[in-house]
Amino acid sequence: MRKYVIALAAALLPTMGMFAQTFSEPCIPGKVYTKSIDASVTLGTTGVGVDVAVPLNDVFQVRTGFSFTPRVHATMNFAVQVGDEKESEQVQAEKFNRLADMLEEYTGTRVGNSIDMVGTPTMNNFKLLVDVHPFSNKNWHFTTGFYWGPSQVAKAENAVYDGTSLVAVSMYNNLYERVKNSYENFVPYMSVGDQQLVAGKDLYDKFMSYGRMGVTLGERKDGTPFRLEPDANNNVSATIKVNNFKPYLGFGYGGKLFKNSDDYYVSFDAGVLFWGGTPKIMTNDIQKVTFTPNEDYTEAVKHVTTEPGVDLAKDVKNVPGKVGDYVKLLKSFKVYPVVELRLTRRIWVK
Repeated sequence: MRKYVIALAAALLPTMGMFAQTFSEPCIPGKVYTKSIDASVTLGTTGVGVDVAVPLNDVFQVRTGFSFTPRVHATMNFAVQVGDEKESEQVQAEKFNRLADMLEEYTGTRVGNSIDMVGTPTMNNFKLLVDVHPFSNKNWHFTTGFYWGPSQVAKAENAVYDGTSLVAVSMYNNLYERVKNSYENFVPYMSVGDQQLVAGKDLYDKFMSYGRMGVTLGERKDGTPFRLEPDANNNVSATIKVNNFKPYLGFGYGGKLFKNSDDYYVSFDAGVLFWGGTPKIMTNDIQKVTFTPNEDYTEAVKHVTTEPGVDLAKDVKNVPGKVGDYVKLLKSFKVYPVVELRLTRRIWVK
């Protein structure tokens, strides 16, 4: 990323220098302005960035650059639960422990009762902005333009050390579907490849009393629990998505950093990015495996289907823990607030 920023600045500096002039001075008729370009480092809610600016005249200035959010991490913990019934914590814990014991006996792997998910901001944007200085005091400016970047601005995914538990969850759900479909299709004896399974009523009742297993992430609109299950790679994740193209509107104030120097400037900007209304918080797709009997009821036919992810901001309520706090916060932001500090070095062009 650093190489990209350096290359961008190197490519833009020579071409823009021919049009630059200082914007901190009022326009004086007949005065010949010294040509310059402004190279800046920015820090704010859009992350850390660089930009270069070219004044076109005493009113308009064009700015372009790149910003990215540092990859800081926030860990969130979620319970692994089974079934769709609303049960007390004690009942659910007892049910989970019985199931975990059974899985450990059958597979040698024990499912953990919680999963850590690690959240990371991923917002990166190219920007093209126009600063307008309409007043005689050129310190004030209004800004319009756009930011453009990947639609994904943040993600959350399971911690690496929870991978074993998620594999066990996928194994259990696969076994659950085998038992369920074999019994409900009245197939007393099924085989899939070189693996065979006898699905009698006792076994069926036992599995049905548990239900499928997943990470609890709130309730669906109909009040039933929403369980996030592992994807095809045995991972769970969520991504926050907005529009790629994000118009910007704002204002700012700037001036000399040092009273007796025309080389360094500081400015403060505030505004909003119109990023498409409420962001989508999409969970991972879920791969489900089911089995149905063949025509003569001698073998099971395996079917793999993919259920698309769910929008936590739109389709799920009562999301617990830190993710619930983040969901509520994001739902309140129809636009993205921008507050930015810009430190500028004026480069004079002879």
